[in-house]
Amino acid sequence: MSTLLSDRRFWPLFWTQFLGALNDNFFKNALVILITYKSITLYGLGSGLLVAAAGGIFIFPFFIFSATAGQIADRYEKSKVIFVTKVTELLVMLLASVGFFTENYLLLMIVLFLMGAQSAFFGPLKYGIIPHLLNKDELVQGNAFVGGGTFLAILIGTILGGLVVTMDNYFPFLAGGLCGLAALGILSSTSLRKVGNANPEVKIDYTLFKPSWEILKMTAANKMVFKTIIGISWFWFLGAGILSLLPVMSKNVLFGGEKVGTMFLATFTIGMGVGSMLSDKFSKKTVEIGMVAPAALLLSLFMMDMFWVGDHWAGAGNAENLLGVKEFFQQNNSIRIFFDLFMISVFGGMYIIPQMTFVQEGSDPKELSRIISGNNIINALFMVSAAVMIMLLHSFKVTVPTQFGILAAINLAMSFWLYYIHSERTVRFVMQIISHTFYKVEIHGHENIPKDGAVILATNHVSYIDWVFIMAASPRPVRFIIDNAFYSLPMGKFWFSQAGLIPIATRKESAEVLEKAFKNISDNIKEGHCLGIFPEGWITRDGEMRKFQPGLIKILSNDPVSVVPVTLKGLWGSIFSYEGGKVIFKFPKTLRRTVVVHVGQPIKPHEYCPETMRNHMLSVLGKAAGETPPAGEPANG
Repeated sequence: MSTLLSDRRFWPLFWTQFLGALNDNFFKNALVILITYKSITLYGLGSGLLVAAAGGIFIFPFFIFSATAGQIADRYEKSKVIFVTKVTELLVMLLASVGFFTENYLLLMIVLFLMGAQSAFFGPLKYGIIPHLLNKDELVQGNAFVGGGTFLAILIGTILGGLVVTMDNYFPFLAGGLCGLAALGILSSTSLRKVGNANPEVKIDYTLFKPSWEILKMTAANKMVFKTIIGISWFWFLGAGILSLLPVMSKNVLFGGEKVGTMFLATFTIGMGVGSMLSDKFSKKTVEIGMVAPAALLLSLFMMDMFWVGDHWAGAGNAENLLGVKEFFQQNNSIRIFFDLFMISVFGGMYIIPQMTFVQEGSDPKELSRIISGNNIINALFMVSAAVMIMLLHSFKVTVPTQFGILAAINLAMSFWLYYIHSERTVRFVMQIISHTFYKVEIHGHENIPKDGAVILATNHVSYIDWVFIMAASPRPVRFIIDNAFYSLPMGKFWFSQAGLIPIATRKESAEVLEKAFKNISDNIKEGHCLGIFPEGWITRDGEMRKFQPGLIKILSNDPVSVVPVTLKGLWGSIFSYEGGKVIFKFPKTLRRTVVVHVGQPIKPHEYCPETMRNHMLSVLGKAAGETPPAGEPANG
């Protein structure tokens, strides 16, 4: 993990964006605290409305400038444009210093707008340059560091902003901090590598609103990327809602003082960073989009628990006698609600990072910065929608815990939608987690499975859960060819169809199913999918490998494609095998049985020989090639 942060390609970008996010939040929170505690009014607006307006003022530039920012980021060399945005940040911070010195809050609101504009121009550059700096298998880790670093910077900046303005003579520290951070950002940006990605064909439209519409149409053109952007924007909707409710929950429901509120904010931010790092760990150098739906589901469950605890809170304290950190943790369920918040943020980090990486990987590099701009526009729309929804719920006197419950319920529905659009990848990810939780899994040669393009994985058939381990070993979803009788079990079609499984039968059982199966297999190969097949035709009854059936030869004669031999070792004797004559209804012989998955070198279609492949698998299993037991007509293979 530490190697990327010290990598000359990456660290200048990391520190440039880290310092920028820190400075944004240092400025914003200092301004908000001053407006709140000095009871500032401006044009008849009280401090409460000014604070609410501040959020809108910062977000508004994303609506009007993001499209043009994306065009500029694609048109010119990104590292040079990043340098310009950092110089602009220093100029804006100098203006902010004047505003703080003269206590001119109108000027400071203008500065807040300019900071939002600077962030709107920097966003497409930050995420658009990562794929040019890192290799494809480093993208997840790069995004995890950027995401985790951003959340840490937000936390530090927010705390610093609040601490500095409580000093008696805060101006030198505030102005020095703002300008110093901007200057350090400029310094780190000078070390950015030139990526040579300028696209002179991009025409920049400065009319602002027209390019916004054009970029939104471009963003919607790639349906899977667009759906993922909706998922990302939902994260910002949910995050905006949670962050607006947390201070009120802390003070008015849990009766926690300022330090308790700060602790909750810190917990949320740290959890997001932890979730970002976990997303990298689980992804294993691939874009693990299958992680998103489970993360959203678990996030909802912890939000539901937070609603329940908050709704039944009966701790000490009141509005006049707020609790300190020590007193707060002496209350019943205090640790529980603290843990709920931490897990909400952890799963939030695991939710956002894979989707951001998926957008980077799935977009045309020549359009990526504009796609990121479209993402930013939609994010801003969702965040404003969250603010409006929370305001409406407040106006209808809906309690804060109930608002958490409402957000949890909507997010639960969103998790099912995310599962629907990423069902195959979600199944693969869940199988990976299940296999590594209940078994000790060793995978050898997983790099032999091509990451894209049509391929067939041919596997020995030992138990009813062989497919779980094949999915765990594969970097991509595997569409298995399975027995129609198994596929047609109650609820079987519902679940198996979502994983892309293909039912097959013998000609005697159903000629129609058999014919349809071979057509589906051919279609899947033409579409570049990864298929899984058990050449033996059925599960072994005695632990010995049967003769390979001719089905795979027929497939290859119609659609020549590489075959990868995958040998499973260690599942014979498990409760899911026929060892002892029974399946499931027997006691396991050991806990966390060791299962070895050996992936061989791809075999070209014209070189495939059933007996040669079978002998190869037998050698992997440590058995000598011998006579094959008699075999009847297979169900598949």
